[in-house]
Amino acid sequence: MHLKKSQKPNKTLEMVNLIPMINLIFLLLIFFLLTGVISKKDSSDINRPESEFANEVEIDSQSIVFTINKNNEILYENKSVNIEELSNFIQSKNKKYILDLDKESSIHFFNRIIKEFKEKDIKKLFVKVIEKENDK
Repeated sequence: MHLKKSQKPNKTLEMVNLIPMINLIFLLLIFFLLTGVISKKDSSDINRPESEFANEVEIDSQSIVFTINKNNEILYENKSVNIEELSNFIQSKNKKYILDLDKESSIHFFNRIIKEFKEKDIKKLFVKVIEKENDK
């Protein structure tokens, strides 16, 4: 008697290979992380004054933005600057100087800042405001 070994039918396992899809997902993730725009988060909570004549000021590489919060602190790149040090940052007339001013800050403090710019012979100084809603 000849015993035959049981022959298994030749079945191929049909499985989906997930490794190429996982590789593609990681490559896309790395691509978007590297090419995405990273912007600085505005850490200061500024309540800007309203104006009927508000115009959008473009901030470019030539712009220097000073933030004045409601406690009358001057911030430059999120670092505190006193009013005496402010004149060190005002060097060139070719730069665009922008004040991001809180509406609860002191008008006397604002005038002292304007005086610093005037002493450096800066003729243009922009103040960030929000557009006032017209009640009709």
